[in-house]
Amino acid sequence: MIAWYQNESLTTIARQLVCISAVVGALAGPGLSEELNCRWFIPATGTTVPVRCDDANPHIAAPIPQEGQPGKALLGLTVVPLTQDLKDAYGIDKTVNGVLVTQVDLNSEAEERGMTRGDVILQTNQEAVSSPEDLARSLDTAAKDGRKAISLLLSTSRGQIQHVSLSL
Repeated sequence: MIAWYQNESLTTIARQLVCISAVVGALAGPGLSEELNCRWFIPATGTTVPVRCDDANPHIAAPIPQEGQPGKALLGLTVVPLTQDLKDAYGIDKTVNGVLVTQVDLNSEAEERGMTRGDVILQTNQEAVSSPEDLARSLDTAAKDGRKAISLLLSTSRGQIQHVSLSL
């Protein structure tokens, strides 16, 4: 057992434990299935099993109710327009407006600065952002003006207001 831990990364071990718990969850019966709202496909067995969907890793994208539009990738972030459905799904206050961060690239500057899935970008360089295109235009304008960074005003996934500066 000790040799197994020494040869495996913690990420690999965590994935193996999740698979094991998914299989155990599948064997536990239909009562457990009602309590769980996510499913994993296990290629080795060709089955889909219910698993508990904890929000332990905010960098992994959750299923997102979308209206047929993919997210826009900018600055190591994937952002989508913030709709009422998304506000409900992420528990965001109804008065918040901006663009929703649905994914943060690992090892990006945004991830290093603490940005996570569920953050809402409210403003860039003190200008309101209401769509991914607004964010892209703001980035283009800042680059054309010779700026090396852009300031973002966020409503974090924890409900706090925060300023973050990211390099262009």
